[in-house]
Amino acid sequence: MRTRRAGRLLIVVTAALFALALIPSTAGAGTTSTRPPVRGAERFAGGWAVPVSTRGPAWYTLRYFHRVVRAGKRGARVPSKGAVVPTAVGLAYPGIRPGQWLVTVTTNPVGFAWCTANFVFLKNGTYGLGTAGHCAAKDALGAYPDVTAYVVPPPASGKLPGFYHIGKFVLSHNNGIGDDFAMIQIYPQYQSWVSPTMPIWGGPVGVYTSNAPTVVEHFGHGVVVGTGGTPRAGLAPIMTARGGTAFAWYGASTPGDSGSGVKAVTGEAVGDLTHIVILDCTKVGNCPGQILPGMIAGTRMTKILQIASGWSLVNGSIIPV
Repeated sequence: MRTRRAGRLLIVVTAALFALALIPSTAGAGTTSTRPPVRGAERFAGGWAVPVSTRGPAWYTLRYFHRVVRAGKRGARVPSKGAVVPTAVGLAYPGIRPGQWLVTVTTNPVGFAWCTANFVFLKNGTYGLGTAGHCAAKDALGAYPDVTAYVVPPPASGKLPGFYHIGKFVLSHNNGIGDDFAMIQIYPQYQSWVSPTMPIWGGPVGVYTSNAPTVVEHFGHGVVVGTGGTPRAGLAPIMTARGGTAFAWYGASTPGDSGSGVKAVTGEAVGDLTHIVILDCTKVGNCPGQILPGMIAGTRMTKILQIASGWSLVNGSIIPV
């Protein structure tokens, strides 16, 4: 197992370094241009970064969303025609937990966003589930939207796998790398379905507070690499970006991974996955900045706990059950 993990890490780090080597020739132009260098890129200090959420599946329409809401605790099966359901290992784990495939309502534009859950939290005896802040958007009246997720219910529930209306956003920070987190409060009828343990990797156990580089592990539902929920590892050499609120690593990520929980190989929760950095500049002409091109970045757990005041991280089992 250790050999396979080391091999995967070597592959993703090598790929990231290769991508990095291709970027500097365009770095100067990227700092002064007002046009995004790639579709979906957003300004990041003097450079650019891409949030790694994406649109929901084409079959996930407003009609289907209403069907999920009406279904209540029975859930809604995925349409039998025209829908491809991921079948990877992530969808075999029962319960509402880290790595959950989320489809959330968006308002600008109106539609649905495909994201991933990170860790389980607790406040006043109620469970919450974290994700990226850019996966949540207030509606025209200032209210947070509803959240649905693909859930394999616990066997004892007698329910079938499908999409369930699991909760509602209760807070969201969408202020870029180092301040990007949202909390979903799980509805009472699903509290007993919650499991804090990350699939495949196990954990988290505690919060990573060191600034030392570490091997990191995450589990996401990216459209290509992570479809169906897949584990991935990387090397995180940067833990102090943006005044210590952001961290960055070399690894593999694709749209849909936004919100994924990232833990250290030693078990502690490091933070969430939110962006792929194209170019980080502390100011125009001062490039690269704190985070190198091609790195994946997110908000550190120490900052997340400040954002989610009153919520505490729930530890998972070191054995992935």
